[in-house]
Amino acid sequence: MTYSSTLTSKNKTTLPKAVVTLLGAKPASILAYEVLEDGAVLLTAKSNSFKDIADSFPKKKPAKPVTVADIKKAVMEGAARRLRKAQ
Repeated sequence: MTYSSTLTSKNKTTLPKAVVTLLGAKPASILAYEVLEDGAVLLTAKSNSFKDIADSFPKKKPAKPVTVADIKKAVMEGAARRLRKAQ
């Protein structure tokens, strides 16, 4: 299949809808152009965002749950340090 579009004076073009669909491209996709030895250009789209692949990372469990008492203690210690510095 052959599709065409016009290049503007600012080197911009609009991809035909069929090409966008075939590439699986979305807004903000990164398009990669590979120029082959015979002068042909291979166009691919990279559309995975971090959100798309985030679920593939292993889940890290916290070593120890933080309790309300731990938080209160940390706040009091921090306030005491700031008070000592202020004096």
